Amino acid sequence: MRTHIKIVGIVNLMYSALGVLGAAGVLFGGILGSLATFNPIVLLLGTVTSVLVAAVMGAVSLFGLLAGFALLNHQQWARYVILVVSAFRLFRWPWGTAFGGYSIWVLTHQDTRRLFELRS
Repeated sequence: MRTHIKIVGIVNLMYSALGVLGAAGVLFGGILGSLATFNPIVLLLGTVTSVLVAAVMGAVSLFGLLAGFALLNHQQWARYVILVVSAFRLFRWPWGTAFGGYSIWVLTHQDTRRLFELRS
């Protein structure tokens, strides 16, 4: 199971880094797209929407990034954080679903739980 835990940690780091970049893209793209309309209502709604979506994407990705580093060091709290992040990623078809399901399977496996209890 140690190999599976490393895979989950490394892929989680890469997937989360892409999520942070995606959140930045949503933020800047939404704001610039709203500015391009020259319509004050669209500017307001587009900016608020892009900020909210980028904040959620960025928060989930930052938690995933921090927990990915901690999971590689077998920190117990990282297991729980990645379980929550993986549950959110189940809705991101197809790669988020595949990786989220794999992460949940690895982190809820009995051998993994025993391994993390020994580290505590």
